[in-house]
Amino acid sequence: KKLSVLRLENISSFIMAQKIKAGPVVDVLGDEMTRIIWDSIKEKLILPFLDIELHTFDLGIEHRDKTEDQVTVDCAEAIKKYNVGIKCATITPDEARVEEFKLKQMWRSPNGTIRNILGGTVFREAIICKNVPRLVPGW
Repeated sequence: KKLSVLRLENISSFIMAQKIKAGPVVDVLGDEMTRIIWDSIKEKLILPFLDIELHTFDLGIEHRDKTEDQVTVDCAEAIKKYNVGIKCATITPDEARVEEFKLKQMWRSPNGTIRNILGGTVFREAIICKNVPRLVPGW
């Protein structure tokens, strides 16, 4: 029997043809290293395997300042529309950050703004389901 050799371009063509169709997702960029790490995760683990429509919002502190935080409101409205969003960590400015980034004002927490628009809440204790095993018993 003849052995066929798989070439890299053949494998990548196969992978591209086999992408899983996913619904739209709101892609929320954060500040500092979270942006770099998230870009790497998307490039290596998500985009090669999913046929996905990303709606990207830059919630970096400088962009929030430039848009007078309207980008955060627009982002939350998009999450309401598409029912899913992936958000990276963002800076909630204190006085030192206002000075460091020369911000127009001390903007509210983007987490709080998004949570309020979505009608969400903060859970301060674990949500435990009988049919989902706890990997860390003390949690």
